[in-house]
Amino acid sequence: MNFRTPDDTVSAIRSLLSSVRAFDDIIVVDNDARPGCRDQVEALGPPVRYLAAGLNLGFSGGMNVGVRSALERGAEAVLLVNSDATLTPECAGRLERRLGGDVGIVGPVVRSTDDAIISCGIDYAPASGRMRERRSLPTEGSVIPVAAVSGCVMLVGRQVWDAIGLLEIDYFYSFEDIDLCLRARAAGFATVVSTDAVAYHRGSLTIGAGSPQRLYFAARNHLLLASRISPDGARLTRMLRTSSIVSLNVAHALRSRSGSPGQRLTAVFRGTRDFFQGRLGDCGVSTK
Repeated sequence: MNFRTPDDTVSAIRSLLSSVRAFDDIIVVDNDARPGCRDQVEALGPPVRYLAAGLNLGFSGGMNVGVRSALERGAEAVLLVNSDATLTPECAGRLERRLGGDVGIVGPVVRSTDDAIISCGIDYAPASGRMRERRSLPTEGSVIPVAAVSGCVMLVGRQVWDAIGLLEIDYFYSFEDIDLCLRARAAGFATVVSTDAVAYHRGSLTIGAGSPQRLYFAARNHLLLASRISPDGARLTRMLRTSSIVSLNVAHALRSRSGSPGQRLTAVFRGTRDFFQGRLGDCGVSTK
């Protein structure tokens, strides 16, 4: 999916074209009101297909445009790839080999461009709402069961889409990948990381790391995820979980460096307020 990063989008596509496991279709969703990468994408030829969203639908909405198209064309699995990610030639085939049975979602080991591990899956604690990226490989085993994997690269079987639907558009940006994996688990599908599959992720190209925009979505969507994944429980439990999530996001805002401390804390406050007021989706916060 592209949003004003045409050169990176083309790099992502070229990595897919170099895959040992050839793709039936490579669907590129231009998630913008202007056709920023159309000429570059169409010049690559089949199996690359260009789809214009017509406006910024967010990560979840833009990805859903591509997922619908793939399912309509009979895909048995859909590989989500963001524009700032590239795959090694063996990655897709190794992910596909892990899919099947009760395994409905598979992710690779995600590394930075300097080869540091960014994610080996995500843990999530429903009681506290705390989430944690795994950043080390196990000494044994080629498959790691996890709560979720990063949406920058994830392979999702058709049976999962059929059972639980598409990405939730209320998130707009961030946490929709975790939501999808946890909904899949509730429907009986496991999520795993295939440790022999590797993808590289630059990250933070659309919304900078630690920026007020990112902090806004992080606070609001973290609360949204917790409320949807664990809606039941005693009132005191829900209050403690909410306090934990807000505290975690405030601490992250204080550690960040983008913008002033006041801007960062205001972003967390606004995200928290908008969650409680039911203001979801874009809310005019995203880059247009």
